[in-house]
Amino acid sequence: MRIVFYNHTGIVSGAEKMLLLSLGNLPRNIFDLKLVCPEEGSLQEGASALGVPTYTCRPIRARFTYNPFLFFVYLLSIVRALIGIRKTLRSLSPDILQANTVRAGIVATISTIGTRLPIVWHAHDILPSHPVTTVIRLLAHSSRRIRIVACSRAAAHTLLPFTARGTPVTVIHNGIDVARFRRNPDTRTAKRKELEFATESFVIGMVGQVTPRKGQLGLIRAFADLRSAVPEAVLLIVGAPLFNKDHDYLETLEREISALRLEQNVRFLGQRSDIEAMMQALDLFVLNSDVEPFALVLIEAMTLGIASIATDCGGPSEIIHHGVDGEIVAIGDHQTLVHAMTRLAGNPSLRNEYGNAASRNVTQKFSKNQYIAEWYNLYREIDISAIPPSHMVCVANEGLDMQAGVAE
Repeated sequence: MRIVFYNHTGIVSGAEKMLLLSLGNLPRNIFDLKLVCPEEGSLQEGASALGVPTYTCRPIRARFTYNPFLFFVYLLSIVRALIGIRKTLRSLSPDILQANTVRAGIVATISTIGTRLPIVWHAHDILPSHPVTTVIRLLAHSSRRIRIVACSRAAAHTLLPFTARGTPVTVIHNGIDVARFRRNPDTRTAKRKELEFATESFVIGMVGQVTPRKGQLGLIRAFADLRSAVPEAVLLIVGAPLFNKDHDYLETLEREISALRLEQNVRFLGQRSDIEAMMQALDLFVLNSDVEPFALVLIEAMTLGIASIATDCGGPSEIIHHGVDGEIVAIGDHQTLVHAMTRLAGNPSLRNEYGNAASRNVTQKFSKNQYIAEWYNLYREIDISAIPPSHMVCVANEGLDMQAGVAE
């Protein structure tokens, strides 16, 4: 089965990590995998390292906007991408085209009009309320050859059809290679020494793209209030600005830190290649986003057994069981966030309780093997719908082989 994955950008963030997880773990004796994406960023390099052939396309420069000029510019970007993708697909002749984002789904669907090519929309977005999103939903449910997969129920809800005749939305939660995220006391000691933490330091961390929706500004302000009760607290902000005006936002964060006189207590570590090791230096992980379709970094921290607090911003509420393996706070609830951080700072036994439960629960529910098996079953279902009945036995046997391999 030849599957062509199409991604609208070559920059690697959460959606692209899931794409690379699929490319690296779907069995090659069953699937012939190819990737189409722009040259920008490191996605092509990551796929090539996995032995997956890559093909270059135009990037899509499009965002939700009410500005008519910007809307025209974004539309032109999509049209150019459409022309290039249609030409590339003719040469690759896929059995399934998987669009790894909503933007990619738009281009994939329009560029294959007039064909019977099955398309999978893999949605890693919570669509906002906007006139354009109405059109996107209509397009997503415009053909029976489209299958819609969302990374969470929260994301799926924003793609629900307007009528009972629409295509149902399948939820496949993201997964991680849990073997990469194992607690190691030596690693924790080494990282805390490398980062020059005092023995008594209480280290709080957040990891993610530096952008307003991730809530770094709100966490910095909450941290300032926390320090009156926990003066030994340190805040690590890991990540970098990637898109649009995010560099301006980073400057805003730096000015706020200066105004609050937190220069010695808040550290920006930028983009890191040692996230698994670095997070082990933390005592508490905080995700303070306004919106998160899933929050991959949250399950990474929880797998490592780090006590975690997250906002009720979409996907995290499907991951954390409040009061069992972490805590959920309302978006923008400054006082509750400060109170939760202060309480956990003074209660190491509760942090350990949360961390141990989190590690068990995430390992069971969000493993790489479960993720790949669910995708395999979906591909099999799509493929069977296009296979004559006389060939069903062969497909069923391949399915048994695949499931046995995943179990191993």
